[in-house]
Amino acid sequence: MFKVGILGSDNSHALAFSKLVNLRDEKTGEYLFPDVRIVGIYGHDREQTEKVAKEGNLEFVADKPEDLMGKVDAVMVVFRHGNLHAQYALPFIKAGIPTWIDKPFTIKKEDALKLIEAADAGNVLVTGGSTNKYLPDVIELKNSVENDPEMGSILTGALSYTSYLDNEYGGIYFYGPHLVEMTMAVFGYDAKSVYAKTDGRNINAIVGYDRYNVVMNFIDSWRGYFGIVHGSKKTVAREINTADGYRLGFEKFAEMLRTGRRPFSLDKLLMPTIMLNALDRSMKTGREVLLADI
Repeated sequence: MFKVGILGSDNSHALAFSKLVNLRDEKTGEYLFPDVRIVGIYGHDREQTEKVAKEGNLEFVADKPEDLMGKVDAVMVVFRHGNLHAQYALPFIKAGIPTWIDKPFTIKKEDALKLIEAADAGNVLVTGGSTNKYLPDVIELKNSVENDPEMGSILTGALSYTSYLDNEYGGIYFYGPHLVEMTMAVFGYDAKSVYAKTDGRNINAIVGYDRYNVVMNFIDSWRGYFGIVHGSKKTVAREINTADGYRLGFEKFAEMLRTGRRPFSLDKLLMPTIMLNALDRSMKTGREVLLADI
């Protein structure tokens, strides 16, 4: 049985993951992950942390993050503010403990590099980011780009998602990672540039690849998510259903624990942070920003 600890109780993800893993499925009466339990949690707000522990059927609330050491086999860092992720994840990675880091992986590139270098040096299992990249509709769009000969040459594409810029958790870095990671999952992690324009609530961003450009539409308070891929012979458009994201994301985490292999390379954890940094800079300067300059 893999015992998992959570760092951060302010995010709805803490309770969502706890219920997903610790409570029996209402339809089958079985546990979705019979070999994994989330057993403990640390959070800044004691009352909120105890509430998550009670509703999520967790065994204990830690007084300090280090209290999880020796009691868990892995941790999930899910604080809402991405600037907190590195400081809480790094001690566990340095201790060799498999770690999930929620979106955004980090806000600062230097923080992401610290985590990646520590994981690489110790050959530690690390994964995370937005679970939306695992959604079936996103995978279908990805397959249209990579594996569908009927598409012809890919000409362009676009994805739309919520922006929710007015927040205290880093602005674009709070909800922005979802769309950035979905875009990279579909069109590739080798984007070269981004040019973004915002009216303060919505963002339209052109992402430059070697062979085509695609558009990311961050739309305020939007609850309909869409993707489209235009090929020279065919166009594919899909509404993106996000309902199963938590399960699909945790499946990757559980698979990592079972197999001892990361779901994808460490550089793919870094690239969304670089893209978000470039996007932020482009919005502030009104200019195209090369990702190589970040």
